[in-house]
Amino acid sequence: MKQNTFTIITGASMGIGKAFAFECAEKGRNLLLVALPDSKLEQVQRELESSFSVTVLIFPVDLTAIGSVKSLFQFCLDKKLSVQMLINNAGMGVGGRFENIALEKYLQIMDLNNKAMVLMCHYFLPLLQKESQAYILNMSSMEATLPLPYKAVYTGSKNFVYAFSLALREEQKNGPVSVTVVCPGPVSTNPDSLMRANAHGNRAKWVMASPEKVAKSGLEGLLKGKAVIVPGRVNQVLVRMMKLVPTSLKMNLLERLFRVYSTH
Repeated sequence: MKQNTFTIITGASMGIGKAFAFECAEKGRNLLLVALPDSKLEQVQRELESSFSVTVLIFPVDLTAIGSVKSLFQFCLDKKLSVQMLINNAGMGVGGRFENIALEKYLQIMDLNNKAMVLMCHYFLPLLQKESQAYILNMSSMEATLPLPYKAVYTGSKNFVYAFSLALREEQKNGPVSVTVVCPGPVSTNPDSLMRANAHGNRAKWVMASPEKVAKSGLEGLLKGKAVIVPGRVNQVLVRMMKLVPTSLKMNLLERLFRVYSTH
């Protein structure tokens, strides 16, 4: 990669974002890592710099804060960075009965999963369009196509990411920017995700993936120009099968499967 050409990864201090950082660094890509301000982001930077011959910049920020994406964009302009790849990975979710969760939490989910992603795409698309070949990866979920009871706002936010990404991809198809949406199943990223998986018992093992597997599949598919990536064969089959099930039957089945979240 050219010295001033960078890949931006949000939510890069842990989980899938950190795994993406290592996958990109292994391919010789310079990195600009974005995550909440804490010691984890600096630790990831040190690990990468000690393992790979790439430049690793960090930008600690809360992407839901007003003006945060604009300040990140200005940072890139001030540093005269070329941006060839944007990985919008940052996201959050929560499970439980809709009325039992604070409205503030729902607004925070939508701000991060949707508003911050749209801001990132809107600010950085002009920079990406200056490249001969560039990429946007937006992180959605299997649940984008499965409206899960007890995760109504989260699945709604991921459905937005899915639809937005496919629409933007179509708009950009005659230019240098390729847009991909990744739709993983459950991923073992933190103690909360493991707790939700454990609530499902043994069946969670069939669809659970590691952050490294998701990042590897996502980056390979992105570079191949794929539109939608669902990591894991079992998850791919489930997504296809559910498209064939009548909505009323599908929703009844999903409610039964995810009832364990009702008291989460």
